[in-house]
Amino acid sequence: MIIRNILSDLDKNDIYNLWVKYLNKVPDHQTIGAPSARQAEFLKEYLTKVKKILELKTGYKLSERFTIIREYKKGDFMKKHIDNAAPFAVTIVIKQSDSKDNPLVFYNTEPETIILKEGDGYCFWGMEVPHERLAVQSDYLLHVYFGYSVADKLISISGKYNKQIL
Repeated sequence: MIIRNILSDLDKNDIYNLWVKYLNKVPDHQTIGAPSARQAEFLKEYLTKVKKILELKTGYKLSERFTIIREYKKGDFMKKHIDNAAPFAVTIVIKQSDSKDNPLVFYNTEPETIILKEGDGYCFWGMEVPHERLAVQSDYLLHVYFGYSVADKLISISGKYNKQIL
């Protein structure tokens, strides 16, 4: 499910400015060499803010689990994978150098190509749905990933999450 403007302009600008000043960037292991930060303290308030929006949109009761922020440059990509950090996730564009499309592909029943603009988020079952980032077309792209656990009452008898809301 795409949620347009899940973050306000103020939130996006704050995250971007905090990222620029952040001193503990490390080369990412999924997007080889891209600067990233896992569990950066400055993202905590946004993890909480987005959680509240997701709970309203989905009806799920969420618990905060994980954050990562990545700075992509033109040509960067992320291979097809499933997540290991959190069962339910949202990926959000924070800053982009231009209006080019930078596709994400999610392999639900059929492959689904998602194009997000600044402030937009896409929520998905990260530990179940394989996904990838195709080669970035923009010169610069800053993305966050927020991961959440979902309350046990939403797990069906089969042990799978009820995905009908998405």
